[in-house]
Amino acid sequence: MSITVVEEDRLYKVRWREGGRARSVLVHGTLKLAEKIERKKLTLRDENRHLDVKKEINYRMDDLLDLYWKQYGVKKKSADREKSIVEGIRAQLGRMFVREVDGMVVQEWYDNLTDVRELAVNTAERHFHVMHHMMRKASTVWAKVTGIDRNPADQVEVEHLDDSRKRYLSEEELLRLKIALDERMYRKGTKDINRTKLRMRLLVLIAVGTGMRRGEIFRLEWRDILYNEGLIVVRAKLKKGKIRYVPLQPELAEEIQRYPAVLGEDRILPPEPGATSGRQRADKSFADLLDRADIREFRFHDLRHTFASWYMMSGGDLYELSKLLGHSNIKMTERYAELAQAHIIKTGSVSREVWSKLEPKSKREGEEEAVSGKKERRA
Repeated sequence: MSITVVEEDRLYKVRWREGGRARSVLVHGTLKLAEKIERKKLTLRDENRHLDVKKEINYRMDDLLDLYWKQYGVKKKSADREKSIVEGIRAQLGRMFVREVDGMVVQEWYDNLTDVRELAVNTAERHFHVMHHMMRKASTVWAKVTGIDRNPADQVEVEHLDDSRKRYLSEEELLRLKIALDERMYRKGTKDINRTKLRMRLLVLIAVGTGMRRGEIFRLEWRDILYNEGLIVVRAKLKKGKIRYVPLQPELAEEIQRYPAVLGEDRILPPEPGATSGRQRADKSFADLLDRADIREFRFHDLRHTFASWYMMSGGDLYELSKLLGHSNIKMTERYAELAQAHIIKTGSVSREVWSKLEPKSKREGEEEAVSGKKERRA
């Protein structure tokens, strides 16, 4: 692996060997960006064992793109926009065999979008979604034709529009949020439960208490609440039907038990009666809640950031957090590591206090008197 300067501060060539072949990619930007891409290549090279390559199957990407477009692309509402994305993939990868398009190749294709073509983050993400969907079909529905049995796009590190966002609730904001939830639980002027507000209350408390995504919470069923074990089963759309578990605090368990079940429904939070869309939201109710709690510049997804941030600032383990959040790549979780380090530095006085307990009592008293004397002289 090596980095060669082609043009100072503007163009670098990253070289490496993969599968017995010399490979390279040009990086437009800074040396720091080139080094980041170099690390990506090394990681993908070392971890890319996800393809069951059947070399006798020589199915080309051109044919896969045609099949995908006929079966899925043309039927989408965004077909006009996706057509150009499909043709962009064809221009770069069309002549390759599908079995050759591994994680390294998909990562190069994505890096070209962001580093060479300099597409906006959200635009590059839309391109990636098309690629991911197509390769998922290639590795499942069309696996016998393509010769692959796992999605190579799962190995790619994608930058999301909100990756740099670290908005989370402070202690004071958390308290105001809870007070607002408590105040709105009952109908005005009565002690009757307000069902709509109770629904929002449960949605918010599950999100901030577990770090679950909104869609995952809406899919929760009563059977997923394991009271005796103190766990919640998250049956999200994970690879190969896998599930994950998140902790169920006693206080959250009480909130869930308080919520009444809907007759004939397995889900805890089914769609509201008369809802015309299968996608559940709660944006207006959540905005009203934030106004009441005097919380600004905050989105529902930031409740997930709040859980993760306070988990790490309370001494949590990064690897365990990655599993709790359901991240497929720990790099997605590493944004919280910096926050944990900063919090540890900020609370260093606590560590010093613990260390002082190791000193003889007489020595501690002498130091305390000296400090007290200095304060008096300053006064």
